[in-house]
Amino acid sequence: MNKLKQILFWCFLLFIWTLSPSVLSAEIALDSPYLFHAQADQQPPKQFDAVPHWMGQLDEANSVSLTGGDYWMITPVMVNQRQSNWVVDASNSIIESVDYWILGSDGSSQHAHSGYSAPYEFLFDYGRKVTLNMGTDYWLLVKLSSRYYSSPPEIALQSVTDHQLMSDRLAMAVLLCLGGLLFIALYNLLIYISILDKAFLYYGLYVFAYFAGWALTFHLPAHLFNFHYLELHHLFFISLPIFNIMFYKHFLQLPSYSPRLWRLSQYLMFACIVALPTSIWLLPYTAIIASVLIMLWIALAITCGNVCLMKGFAPARYFILAFTCLLLPAVIILPGNMGLTPDFIEHAELATLMGGTADALLLSLALANKLKLLAEERKAHIEELAIAWEKARLDGLTRVGNRYAFDEYMNSQLGFADKVVQPMALALLNIDSLKSVNETLGHQEGDRLLQVVVQLLQATDLAHLKLYRISGDEFVVVTPSVGIPLLLSSLNGLREQLASQGFKDCQCSFGISLNSEVADPHEWLRLADTNLYQSRMDKRRQEYADTRGVDVRLHLS
Repeated sequence: MNKLKQILFWCFLLFIWTLSPSVLSAEIALDSPYLFHAQADQQPPKQFDAVPHWMGQLDEANSVSLTGGDYWMITPVMVNQRQSNWVVDASNSIIESVDYWILGSDGSSQHAHSGYSAPYEFLFDYGRKVTLNMGTDYWLLVKLSSRYYSSPPEIALQSVTDHQLMSDRLAMAVLLCLGGLLFIALYNLLIYISILDKAFLYYGLYVFAYFAGWALTFHLPAHLFNFHYLELHHLFFISLPIFNIMFYKHFLQLPSYSPRLWRLSQYLMFACIVALPTSIWLLPYTAIIASVLIMLWIALAITCGNVCLMKGFAPARYFILAFTCLLLPAVIILPGNMGLTPDFIEHAELATLMGGTADALLLSLALANKLKLLAEERKAHIEELAIAWEKARLDGLTRVGNRYAFDEYMNSQLGFADKVVQPMALALLNIDSLKSVNETLGHQEGDRLLQVVVQLLQATDLAHLKLYRISGDEFVVVTPSVGIPLLLSSLNGLREQLASQGFKDCQCSFGISLNSEVADPHEWLRLADTNLYQSRMDKRRQEYADTRGVDVRLHLS
């Protein structure tokens, strides 16, 4: 959250510094200009005194139509500063052609042409340098021609120094925002290539469309590549809801959280797709169409974010905050783009660009937060799998390795016979009396017998001892061969130790084999089993011999 506050603070500071009144205040205060309709080939008078009569012949206009047209904006000017170098600028809208005429009471006449397709004296505006002398009255006549206006144009006069400083600051802010947008777009597209999460794909395309739309709005391709194609401008803005809807479908998991809102989003996305050709075929109305669709999209996106947040999707809080940053300048500029309200602030387009950049940064944080949550879920899932894996390898009763764990260990052993690096001994232990204990004392005592056997074996002071229960009454003990004497001592004394635990006459059998005596893991266990069988037979022969000796002595007596 501290990083988020820092980002918002620096964005706000950049905006305030860029639009500081000391930079934007005009040296000459212009009255509200007279507005008239213009004819395509209509020219102004050549003399200062002829302007009032000429104005009387023009068709007065109440306002500039956003669907385009030709207009005259005429205002008187009087210089109140000693400097003579000034800049006249038509701003606040994309204008295809701008002509400035300045007629002075001293008989001077100046003309300059600017506009969308004309060369630029200053970055990102239509300003032209003019000469105005103190004490002279002037008429400023501006002829505007464009197929559409994104908002009502405004005329300003500033000193060259102040206008250059303002232009440089605005250019720096615009380039920083556009550079940030391009970086975010490419970064998220690269992430998509690496993890194939479609949320990153559509987010990258959304930010790239935002970058392209504003780059065209501020004439960056015209400055750099002399590329002029007005029809493309709103094509990118109309595509914003399309990419963003697909983004928040995957990011917010909207079809799962709210199927109804997802259907509404699909309807809006379809409307945007249908509206895409209007940027070319209905150019005069494309700004209005784009503004309506963008307002609907922002309202719907904030609603979707709130619904998903209330239903428990935590990253949606960044999503809501991001669209709030986009909503605030949009509320200011979009109604003006539709002709519903006047512009409330200067440089509303820059404010919207900054809001969109903050939106892109915050949505990046939302994606990063989602990645963090996914990583945490993945880590928890891996831990659960590890626990389940460990449990699957343990015998539930004795808590030692089970047959699966034993097979896994045996398959990991590679050195046998003459390839042995570390000689190991494998002891196969069978609890012969387990069945009789279960039948006479009950299964509970049989279970306790197995647990006691494990405790006694684990108490053996053998380094690197491994213990497995491979069947109901069979255990495997694996230890380095140097521990065989101690292992034999423990196994031979097991009967007495079990007797001390209440299991009298408990019988055990075991067989030991070395990995140096066999060629593979199966032979290793098989040899131990053979030795166990041989040990059991020897024990039975010994018991039989002892019984026969007792019978002979009784017969002789």
